[in-house]
Amino acid sequence: MLEEFNYSPRISRKVRAINEDNVERGSLGKFHKYLDLMFEDGKRKCFYCGDVIQDTHLSVDHVIPWSYIFFDDLLNMVYCHKGENSKKSNRLPAEEDILRLENRNMKLLERMENKSRKYDQLQIAIEKDYVR
Repeated sequence: MLEEFNYSPRISRKVRAINEDNVERGSLGKFHKYLDLMFEDGKRKCFYCGDVIQDTHLSVDHVIPWSYIFFDDLLNMVYCHKGENSKKSNRLPAEEDILRLENRNMKLLERMENKSRKYDQLQIAIEKDYVR
């Protein structure tokens, strides 16, 4: 709703008074072991175009840009080509990307061991509809 009035990538700062200078981005490498669960054939595919990604072109992307939400969470992480990640920049995703992310999260939850902290977090995110 707020995005209809203000397209600023810093809208969360305006709403919650976050001090962006104190918010640090973490390493996204820790998400690989979970994201790899989506690819039974071992070939990582781009969330946006569906093509296989060579390791040298692999990037972990926030579907909903980090600059809008200031957090790293599995529910929002996908593999994509480095070039697509750069091109996308901090634009909000299209509705079709949100739907695909929701579906991906359901499949990912099915493939995860149900005795991990990440599993519990993803399950709650799906139940509470955090992507939306």
